[in-house]
Amino acid sequence: MKLHLQIKNRCSELPALYTSLKCLEEKWSLDRKTVTELNLILDEIVSNIVEHGDSEKESEIDIKISKRATVITLIVTDDGPPFDPTITAPVDITMPLEKRKCGGLGIHLIRKFSNSCRYERVKNKNVLTLKKNLHEECR
Repeated sequence: MKLHLQIKNRCSELPALYTSLKCLEEKWSLDRKTVTELNLILDEIVSNIVEHGDSEKESEIDIKISKRATVITLIVTDDGPPFDPTITAPVDITMPLEKRKCGGLGIHLIRKFSNSCRYERVKNKNVLTLKKNLHEECR
């Protein structure tokens, strides 16, 4: 089972992305928790692409979502500046808020709600591949 989406590098595209995920909830028999976690992952990835990419130039963000057995795979491709979130240092969430550096929580959430994350730079594009194991209710 597969879904392929292309959205513009604009945060205004996020509601349409969530609507597409909600359609998968029924079509792929996903539970609400899984859909919420997938939405959070994609929301953070797309927001980072928009915020740190070349937002002056309109471009496409390519999102492929597939389900095979008990795993959902997300592949997000964009043509922004190179950025490998897999080498970003983990955020110390035990530190008091007022002592923490700004940023990094989005990548923390992506790591928390996915089971694996791989980054490649292919033909001047960022390719981020994440895998998420399905909760028992969705198997």
